[in-house]
Amino acid sequence: MKKSILIGTILMMSSCATFTVTKESLASQLEENQNISKERNVSSLGIEYFSNNLKKIKCTDKNGKEVWLFAGKNMNFKIIKTASNESFRMYFDTVIFQNDTLYGLKSRILGCKRKVSLKDVGKIEINVEEPVTEIVK
Repeated sequence: MKKSILIGTILMMSSCATFTVTKESLASQLEENQNISKERNVSSLGIEYFSNNLKKIKCTDKNGKEVWLFAGKNMNFKIIKTASNESFRMYFDTVIFQNDTLYGLKSRILGCKRKVSLKDVGKIEINVEEPVTEIVK
């Protein structure tokens, strides 16, 4: 029993991938491409939420290659603050950039809106279970 739990955990963790994006690149891509809407964005509890409607984002993979990462349902940003090293997650499709601030949801079900000033962001990681990528040309 313990072996099957361990193997299952290893398999789940190995299928996850982490990418990085600079705060400047994220802000620029959101400014240029976000199409904020609330239409048809409803959680399982009926809570409406705003979406950026991005289909893909330019980022860097673990080998340092620049790739297009296509949006997935469980894709999320891990935001790490510079001063405190505090980190938190926001779902990819809920992250919106306005007035030098990133806004997003920690949970689509409960809401849990987060915001962080771009100047406070130290690092941004993108976590996705089954990544679909294309090399940037």
